[in-house]
Amino acid sequence: MSAELTSVVLLGIGCAANPWGIMIAVLLLDARRGHGIVWVYVVAWIGAITVVLTAVLAGLGAIFESGSHSATTATAVVELALGLSMLAWGLQRLLAARRASTATLPARPSAPPQLPAWLRAIESISYLAAFLLGIYSATYPLVIAAAGEILRAGGSTAETVALAVLFILLGSSSVVAVAALGTFAPRRSAPLLERMRSWLVVHNRAVITAILLVLGVSITARGLTGLG
Repeated sequence: MSAELTSVVLLGIGCAANPWGIMIAVLLLDARRGHGIVWVYVVAWIGAITVVLTAVLAGLGAIFESGSHSATTATAVVELALGLSMLAWGLQRLLAARRASTATLPARPSAPPQLPAWLRAIESISYLAAFLLGIYSATYPLVIAAAGEILRAGGSTAETVALAVLFILLGSSSVVAVAALGTFAPRRSAPLLERMRSWLVVHNRAVITAILLVLGVSITARGLTGLG
């Protein structure tokens, strides 16, 4: 159980570290419709993670007996596929970034990164669009990997629920923290949130690549261990 608990914690932290999710939450604090709209986004984020995690656990649990050899093998195969996919994507992003930096002329420094047009339009977003954005932004590969780890643990119903709740709490902690700071301590948190937003605009690609590579290695190793 300890190995599965460690993996669930790591995956939850990785889910929370999604820079796009954090950046969107920060930008929604300045939306014209007020702070209520960021909580719509947070509720959608939490709901999406919860529904997908529950569905995967229930679906795999209905096919395989929890803790059985078949369940362990199936979980390992899913994790291996997810891990290799994340590694491949991370390496592709790393190589693309290196090619881009090599192609940049020293005499012409690159302009500061700009937000995509759809992110700049967030200030006028509707409640429905914020809800759909929360569903879209959740990090589903990590949710699926967490479901595999929970299933592999083969614990009781109470232990399974506890691991699922732990992942959901960790995976949602970043967007909840941003929404809470902006809502209940707007003046004190404004400088911090602005620095966070500015840093993520510049470094979001590097953060995503690092998450893909680190968790890709971890999930791939867990998949190989399960098959071994």
